[in-house]
Amino acid sequence: MTFRSALPAGLLLMLTGCVIPPAPGQPAAPISRFSGTGAQALLNELSRVATLGPEQRRRELAALDSERRLDDAKRFQLAALLEREDNVEALERSLKALSTIGETDSRAQTLVELMKKSLSARIELRQQTARAQELQDKLDQIKALEKTLQQRSTLPKSP
Repeated sequence: MTFRSALPAGLLLMLTGCVIPPAPGQPAAPISRFSGTGAQALLNELSRVATLGPEQRRRELAALDSERRLDDAKRFQLAALLEREDNVEALERSLKALSTIGETDSRAQTLVELMKKSLSARIELRQQTARAQELQDKLDQIKALEKTLQQRSTLPKSP
């Protein structure tokens, strides 16, 4: 299981314990502006996006990008789609979309906050990885320079 698939699976497992089913015979009341119950709708959206193929995600992303105004559910959908992308710009855009989501019920808000923390951690990890690679490249250059200098100093002197 890769990190990209383990992250949403872990989030889903953690947050499914937070969802309280409605009492028997009582319909689930919609919470916030999301369809269905707030947290459950968000979890359903996360699992749906996780099952989409790359081409389907691109089409949905293009459709959401073309819309002028997005409600909270569409913003969350956009954030979930962008979260699956493999670049820092998409992750930052996903984080920005999550930040614009209005007040929801406490469980849905918990999920949104967890996604924000996850995205922030992934962005920071990408930046640290890039910095580490940059430093490793510089270290390799210094080692190569040191080796060249050592070879020059050990060359036999001709009389």
